[in-house]
Amino acid sequence: MRIATGGKLLNFGYWTKDIMNPLQAQIQLTKLFGTYGSFEKAQTILDVGSGFSIPALHWIHSYSNLKIYCLNISLKQLKSANSDIGEIQHPEDDKLNLSPTKNIDNRIFHINSTSTSMPIRNESVDRIAAFESAQHFKPIAQFIHESKRILKNSGQLIMAMPIITNNSDLIPFSKSYNLGILAVTWASEHYNVSLLESLLRKDDFELSEVEYIGGKIYGPLADYYIQNRDRLKSEITKEYPKFLEIILYKSMIKMKIESDRNFINYVLIKATKK
Repeated sequence: MRIATGGKLLNFGYWTKDIMNPLQAQIQLTKLFGTYGSFEKAQTILDVGSGFSIPALHWIHSYSNLKIYCLNISLKQLKSANSDIGEIQHPEDDKLNLSPTKNIDNRIFHINSTSTSMPIRNESVDRIAAFESAQHFKPIAQFIHESKRILKNSGQLIMAMPIITNNSDLIPFSKSYNLGILAVTWASEHYNVSLLESLLRKDDFELSEVEYIGGKIYGPLADYYIQNRDRLKSEITKEYPKFLEIILYKSMIKMKIESDRNFINYVLIKATKK
């Protein structure tokens, strides 16, 4: 993803007619997530699975009152993010369409921790964001339970994640090969919405909204790769063996097929702590 986009955003992107490349799609999904989560009404956000903190930079830029706690199990990614944020203008600002953002180091804080035992005070944040990361949390029920503890009353848990659409709680391992590239990037638990709803309600969350957006995620990304394969293959094979690019190409096609037949989808979930 980083080779294809030239950036550090790690999501699949949200593709509409005016989107020309993966980085634009990633930025659009980042903005959509902030709007969906009503970040303009929040003051403190805990971003769990924050990657290189590029989404947090976007949200800090867009919502002037925010403080964001970026929690990540990868110390390497946190160190990279901390180094970048130490500059008043982030080195990726031009690519991300951001103007210089002041006082970043007083508004973004990094925490090295797991998602299931978070060193955050009880009832201390307005939003908990899991932006294309919750599918990796094990067990996700413990993450939800921790979120209930940390959120203020009426605070919201906002998740964006790939899901399966069959009726079983977990996708059978024997079918995982059908997921294409997702079998690698989503090589963890494969949940459906009914299970997530059940876990949220068990911890007294009120499910506010579920929005399915897979149609603007998987297929358009695969189409972009297929249409631009020659150029992307040239870039990818500078760092990786050719056979890996072939696997990637075939995986993109499989991902598109599974999306078209509605075996996989992608959801935005908003749940409010009662």
